[in-house]
Amino acid sequence: MPKIEKKLTFTEYTAMKAADLFKRVAEVAVKPVEALNKATDKVVSNLKDAAKAVAAMKRLHNERINARDIPGDTPFKKYFKDNVGGDLPGRVEALASLFNALVLTLDANGKPLIAEEIYDDDGTPVDWLEKASAIVNAAREKHGEQWKTCDEILDMVNALTKPGDAGKKLKEVRERQKGITEDDEDESTAKPVVAITPALAAEYLIAAIKQAKEKNADEQYELCCSVWNINNAWAELPEKLTKALDAKYQKAAAQGVAPHVSVVPAVAA
Repeated sequence: MPKIEKKLTFTEYTAMKAADLFKRVAEVAVKPVEALNKATDKVVSNLKDAAKAVAAMKRLHNERINARDIPGDTPFKKYFKDNVGGDLPGRVEALASLFNALVLTLDANGKPLIAEEIYDDDGTPVDWLEKASAIVNAAREKHGEQWKTCDEILDMVNALTKPGDAGKKLKEVRERQKGITEDDEDESTAKPVVAITPALAAEYLIAAIKQAKEKNADEQYELCCSVWNINNAWAELPEKLTKALDAKYQKAAAQGVAPHVSVVPAVAA
């Protein structure tokens, strides 16, 4: 991976010409993708800088959509690949979203939830930020637009900005979000694990499809890809099998009964 002599600020990133920004993102976020997956100490130390560069690119993406320089339905991942050349590593994307949420989002007093200096500080390891990312995502899902003022976010911000064992505190906040308590560590009181069956997975996907209009363009595209992946997987099965199953489903639907109910002719008395 290229040696990064200087960490740039977000302001410096946003001041770059588009071509220079794309080149920088390629250097810090795409070329080391295999090393990122191996998570070596040196590469992990550069994850934060890579995420900040991608956050700047996300802002440029939004500006170009608003200016109608690119189609309004252009997903960021496609914009990234077209301009940088390569896929965006998931860990970098997650930290870029976190940077947007904590450093570029203002609280009620008009201040960032955490300062950029705290994000950059070597004393704030990537592991803490990745825990914070999970907390932010869960808080947004649970609290909607009020996520910034919920207890989980306030506790997370305090953990990152005040002295103490932030790693332990962040873990406690995340476990509280997931409903894990100290009693759950005792097997005798542990909550049963819900098995993810195909039927349950389908329910989640159907619910996501029904809420697609409320998602952003990237989320809608990811959902679209998931649906197509399912269709493609089904198409790989033998036609004889899928044809018989499809016919059975259509027969039940025509009779107005649940799909799992078998429709049989009535037996004459």
